Amino acid sequence: MASAISPCLLAGRSLVSTHRVRYGTPLSVPRDLRFTEQRRFADFSVHAKKKKVAEAPVVEEVVEEELVEEEIPEEEAEPSWVSERVTDVQQTVQSVMQAVPGPRVGESNMPWLVALPLGYMALTFVLAVYKTVKMRSSPKAKRRRQIGKNAGLNQTIDEFLPDNKAALTSKELKSLEKKFNFSSDEILRKYIRYIINEKPFTPETVSGLIHLRRVSGLDDLEIAEVLNEISRRIVKAKGPVVMDTTGFTEKGVQRKAAVQGIFTKLLYLSELDDFCGPSGREKLEIKSIFGVTDEDAASIRIVSLSSSADLDALDKSLDAGDSSDSEADEP
Repeated sequence: MASAISPCLLAGRSLVSTHRVRYGTPLSVPRDLRFTEQRRFADFSVHAKKKKVAEAPVVEEVVEEELVEEEIPEEEAEPSWVSERVTDVQQTVQSVMQAVPGPRVGESNMPWLVALPLGYMALTFVLAVYKTVKMRSSPKAKRRRQIGKNAGLNQTIDEFLPDNKAALTSKELKSLEKKFNFSSDEILRKYIRYIINEKPFTPETVSGLIHLRRVSGLDDLEIAEVLNEISRRIVKAKGPVVMDTTGFTEKGVQRKAAVQGIFTKLLYLSELDDFCGPSGREKLEIKSIFGVTDEDAASIRIVSLSSSADLDALDKSLDAGDSSDSEADEP
């Protein structure tokens, strides 16, 4: 536009100069003519801008059309291999259903010859799932899982006691609590029952119990309650101590001898200052739970493990007794 206007301006200027030289006065352009030229120039500018704006959407529409044309092949993509296989299976099943003779189930194409076996299989599967869930949630199954859990705990503590006591720290015991979901008093109670039922009652095993009692962090009152709870569980399973076994069968005598041996071991632990202090002995109920008088307790008390001649006999009586009351059976 600038190149088109420049010659006109040059021509106008030359005309004005010539008129001034020839006539001595400047050339005056009529006012109407000047206004008309200005309007033409303004109209030309507005028209150019409108034309530029009008051309812009056309470009966008062309681009959008190109994008649409590019997207068409994606919509017309071929079906995947999986969808083809599914379609083939559906067609095969429909053809097989149509080939089976006999009446159909309602208005569907499913023949009764196929529906009845499928229904029987579905019912059998549901019953099997129900029986499995019921079996796993039954008291017997829970007790079996508890037995395995207790056995795993005792075997883990056996790795430390009595030979590797230094490795069994309070921190290690806390990790066992988290692993087996037992509290400190439960771990001590279960391991004491395991020792008095399954292990020889020697100074080494007693030393291991004392170490376990220390790292547990329990006070004397809690230790007394642990011993009382062990006594209650044993009496519930095997009955109290019977000093006079006259009239008992051989199996009954062995069973009562085993109960008496357990009582003497618990009594020995309760009278150790390193295991249960004087403040906790006031809460002990071992004698009353087992039904033993002070005189009877004095006659069967273990005075010293190193000099007691009855330990081997007590251990043998425990082995001869009913082995069902072991720590593994304890809930």
